[in-house]
Amino acid sequence: MHLLLPLAAALTSLSVMGQTDDGQHPPSVPGSGNMGHIKMEDDKDPFKPNAFVGSFRMEMHFFQQGTEDPNGPANMQYWSSTDMSLVGMTPERSNGTAGTDLKLLTDHKGKWSYILMTDPKGNKTAMKSPKKKYILADDGRQELAAKIQVTKETKVIDGHTCTKVIATLEEGTWTGWVTKDIAVPFSDIAGTMSRNALARGSGNWDGIPGFPLEYEMADTEGRKTIHAYVRDLHVGEVDPQVFSISGYKVMEVPGMQ
Repeated sequence: MHLLLPLAAALTSLSVMGQTDDGQHPPSVPGSGNMGHIKMEDDKDPFKPNAFVGSFRMEMHFFQQGTEDPNGPANMQYWSSTDMSLVGMTPERSNGTAGTDLKLLTDHKGKWSYILMTDPKGNKTAMKSPKKKYILADDGRQELAAKIQVTKETKVIDGHTCTKVIATLEEGTWTGWVTKDIAVPFSDIAGTMSRNALARGSGNWDGIPGFPLEYEMADTEGRKTIHAYVRDLHVGEVDPQVFSISGYKVMEVPGMQ
């Protein structure tokens, strides 16, 4: 579902790189497919500060036909300042042993991207390349807008009053508990996408009134579902050392896609 497009892109990038640890393929994300042909070009747009400043962990449980993936939940970690963002996955193999720690660091102001890797022995490597923006090619297909229902149901999650929101597309149904008092961090991730990509993909976030602290995504057949929960939420300044590449062996790769 396009509501998950920016998050799915970040998760997929990290998961694919992580396959070298144990050969396992990451579980598919309902609705993250059908993204069309994507090309990349250097991001030369004016700097725009991140709307969300803070950090959180997103715990995602994947189910197929009612059975949870035996490898356990995936944990995405996110840190953001006004000009930097960092996305990482919990470095653990399915057998519980430590794997390679992979993170994606983006310098939005300096227009650089880094893939940060720390292997189980503590060796640190960073691949540096110019920050890209992603363009979804127009394939001529008309995509149906999400049908969004903001209900009157509310509940409090970590001190934030959340409203139940249901979004329906032809790919499936997204149900989230959304708070209005926190900036949406996924719009910052989507900021690396072109206007065309935003219009066809993450633009559907415009209809979601806030930041979902919990959500469930199910495909139309009910075969694949995701249950996601925001944990360890911190709103406010993040220690600048989180974004430091000190101690990494940096290799610049100008043509890296």
